[in-house]
Amino acid sequence: MTTTLLTDQQKTRMLHFLGYPSWEQLAQSMQLGFPAASQPLFLVYQAFLMISPGGIENALRDLCECESCEAQMGSSRERMKATTIGSISLNARESQMLRSELQYWTKRLADDLGVNVNPYSQMSWQGMGGGIGGRVVG
Repeated sequence: MTTTLLTDQQKTRMLHFLGYPSWEQLAQSMQLGFPAASQPLFLVYQAFLMISPGGIENALRDLCECESCEAQMGSSRERMKATTIGSISLNARESQMLRSELQYWTKRLADDLGVNVNPYSQMSWQGMGGGIGGRVVG
């Protein structure tokens, strides 16, 4: 069964949050001796084709949460200049908490699609990705 209920814009935003590039054409699997950032991208494109209508509903809900967290992260920068305004104390951990919330919703989105967050993504803060380094043992 294939579905085409996701728009190109929705797919692009999902790729963004999952840490994948939105490319027209997939790159070769190795570039300059490192795995290409697009190496597991075909799995996400396959998930876009196979997801059920109910799964799309879940994925779109999670996408909305990711969008909300990202928007709030942008607006929270304006509040980093002060810790207190009048009698109101600002949450010094707001940015960190929003990043954690984004991480949660990104992983929910990945679960809905049955894929992993891109292991080659540079979003290595708070365990969201692994970069291109591999574990060396011995």
